[in-house]
Amino acid sequence: MVDVIALSLEEARSRLAAVGRLVGDVSETRPPQRAELTGALRVVRLRAAGDAVDLVVTRERYVVLAR
Repeated sequence: MVDVIALSLEEARSRLAAVGRLVGDVSETRPPQRAELTGALRVVRLRAAGDAVDLVVTRERYVVLAR
């Protein structure tokens, strides 16, 4: 399995395609507190799912908002 943790979603797709793996489900995770999310989507987890690889992504930067 190609390690794509911390790569942008686009780069992860490209590297997985280069080794013949498809990207399956892509889900976005968020911090538990209210936050403003910015920047590119980055891969934080992956899981092989048959011929595909499911990815969990988050924005690369966030600012916690006051309550």
